[in-house]
Amino acid sequence: MPPTSACDIGLIFALQAEQGCTEDLLTEIEYYEAAGLKIRRGIFKGSSAAGRSIVCVTSGVGRAAGAHACEALIDGHRPQWIISAGFCGGLVPQLARNQIVAADAFHDRPEWTDELRRRIAEAAAAGVPAAEHVGPLTTVDRIIAKSAAKHALGAATGALACEMESSGVAEVCLRRGVPLLVLRVVSDPVDEDLPLDLEPLMRQKSAAGTFGAVVGALWRRPSSVKDMLRLQENALTTSDTLAKHLARVMEKLPLTRPSDNNREIASE
Repeated sequence: MPPTSACDIGLIFALQAEQGCTEDLLTEIEYYEAAGLKIRRGIFKGSSAAGRSIVCVTSGVGRAAGAHACEALIDGHRPQWIISAGFCGGLVPQLARNQIVAADAFHDRPEWTDELRRRIAEAAAAGVPAAEHVGPLTTVDRIIAKSAAKHALGAATGALACEMESSGVAEVCLRRGVPLLVLRVVSDPVDEDLPLDLEPLMRQKSAAGTFGAVVGALWRRPSSVKDMLRLQENALTTSDTLAKHLARVMEKLPLTRPSDNNREIASE
């Protein structure tokens, strides 16, 4: 399958840790890089929707990275749906770890609300299972590590959760007319502090950079190894929870044209 062939559903994750379990849902996976992005293309192994073509893009952290990945995904694969997926931090007490949140709004972009809600309703009408929580998200430019800061952000924005890429993805999808769902899994509830060493690790784009950030964190704070092991364990469970929900979503999302496994964009 050439990198310019169309697909049915495109998934955008910031980090490999977020998408690892979702890759296990695919077969015939191709790995390649384009536009500076790591891309996986495969066939969904779901029962009634087996054969749907899926492209997973690892964007990197931040709304600009999410927007860039979305533009490249649309240009290279013309997906019928895009899902902005990954982890999020809870901003209200009712969100527990490993619960799924669907964004029906962004607190600072009220003009997007009708379209986001329309797509959620369209998916629901086709049998897509509902997320455990539906409500506004806020996209932030840095990790909100402290519980007090998360409580304050939730009160200031009215958002259920925060993350770092989805408004960049949403802006591109809405401008280019591509149906979008924003589905996030809670990795850290509002009352949980995150280690301050986490942000430098997330922003690394290479194995060498990540290794250097880990060494630096351990040098500054040797006890951080316990935090990193706990975060790794939580990330595996959270990624698995997200993948299971995405499987149910991809099974039912309505397609407006036949599955595009072998259709090349150049032939349009």
